Amino acid sequence: MSSDSPDRGEPRVLLTAAQIDEIIARLAAAMSARYPDGAVLIGVLRGSVPFLADLVRAMTVPVSVDFMAITPYTPDSGRVRLLKDLDLDIAGRDAVIVEDIVDTGLSTAFLRSELERRRPRSVAVCTLLDRRVRRVVPVEIDFAGAEVSDSFVIGFGLDHEGRYRNLRLIAAADMELLAADPDAYVPVLYGSGD
Repeated sequence: MSSDSPDRGEPRVLLTAAQIDEIIARLAAAMSARYPDGAVLIGVLRGSVPFLADLVRAMTVPVSVDFMAITPYTPDSGRVRLLKDLDLDIAGRDAVIVEDIVDTGLSTAFLRSELERRRPRSVAVCTLLDRRVRRVVPVEIDFAGAEVSDSFVIGFGLDHEGRYRNLRLIAAADMELLAADPDAYVPVLYGSGD
């Protein structure tokens, strides 16, 4: 088991809200420095939304925001499909793909290839979490927040069956426990509500 692994029934906090804020400030400063004339930030739906929103607010240059949605890569399908395309034309502009987590690299490689065909000035990748241990396709990550191990993670955009996206932290979760009860961590992470 990795050091990121949760205890049975208790998620292990990997990043607190304060640590996430520090990562976002660092990434926003680096991106603002690289793109003084601004950039188009492309959020990958749905997990990137909290990260993208905070990142945009922390940037000190003009930015445009758009979204793409894709099917997740699965070994069964063997491919990724585009579900929602951009509304903006990125030709001649600096584009940054904003991800919650880069895992195998298959989805990120697909998105980068798709965007490069549209003749932007540049395409970069910014991710809150980088899980290199699971990388299948080598992808360049231009702006990486924190590296995580092979643990299943929830919070700050990352979910399990639609739950836990709105947490202001990132936690390692027990996948077997969540498979048995998707709400298993609700009392611990949100309080009992009593």
